[in-house]
Formats: sequence, structure tokens, C-alpha cells
Amino acid sequence: WIGPLYDSMLECCEANFASQTSGVCISKLPPGLQPSAQPSIAAGGLPGRYAAVHANGYEEGYCSNLKADLVGVAEYSIFETAKECCERVFPDQEYCLTQINDSSFVQPSGQPTLIESGLPGQFVAVRLNDYENGYCSNLKEHVIGTP
Repeated sequence: WIGPLYDSMLECCEANFASQTSGVCISKLPPGLQPSAQPSIAAGGLPGRYAAVHANGYEEGYCSNLKADLVGVAEYSIFETAKECCERVFPDQEYCLTQINDSSFVQPSGQPTLIESGLPGQFVAVRLNDYENGYCSNLKEHVIGTP
């Protein structure tokens, strides 16, 4: 399910995922927009420490440097960069790479990352499997066709 357009990612998260206990939507905000002490997945997490997250299975797996995602992960399963993590753990799926929010990383497909290079001021709620794993996106593929 994809909903109406919002001017900002924060506005979208607050309107669609205000009671989300998983914090997935809010965790994808840039560091300066985090409404809590929780770091964003890329910029505000633990530097040089990324682990795979399989919350919705392989096809929607991504790499995170949030402390909560790193606790209990074996050292051999922690990578220095999100790109390395994606390439090693999810070698034949694209979703992981699209979640990397790092201005020094160029998407291999030319697809923008969720925050920095998507369509400006056009965020929509994306509910792939359920409410707890929903997030807001400004990727063209999510925004096109939204009322």
C-alpha cells in the first residue's frame, strides 16, 4: 500500500507510522532530523560496523549500523561498510544497495538512495508486508502513480 505525498520524510513517518514500535521509518531519517537519540541507519550509527538485517526475508534485507542491530552479531558477520555488507550478504538483490544513505556511494543502477537523491519534497508511505516494517520513500518507483 502506498499513500498520499508528503513534503518531508519526517512528516510522512509521523502521519503514517506514529505508533510504529520497530522504529523502522524514523531510523531512515537523516541524522539531523532524528526526533530521538536513535541514530539513522547510515550516518548516525556506529562507524565502520554494519550487519545484515533480514526482517522481511532476503528480498527486503538491508545492512544497518544501528547498535540494536549489531548486538549479538558474530564479529565475522560485521562489515566495515554498508556496501561491503550488501555485496557479501545480499549479492543478487538490489534492495539492500538502495538503502545505503552515504553521499560517497554511487548507486550501481543509477537509482537514488532513499533520502539524498530521490525526488525532493515527494515522500510516500510504503507498507511492503506490514505496519512495523513500513517506511517513507522518495524513490521515483514509489512516488509515480501516487495520488
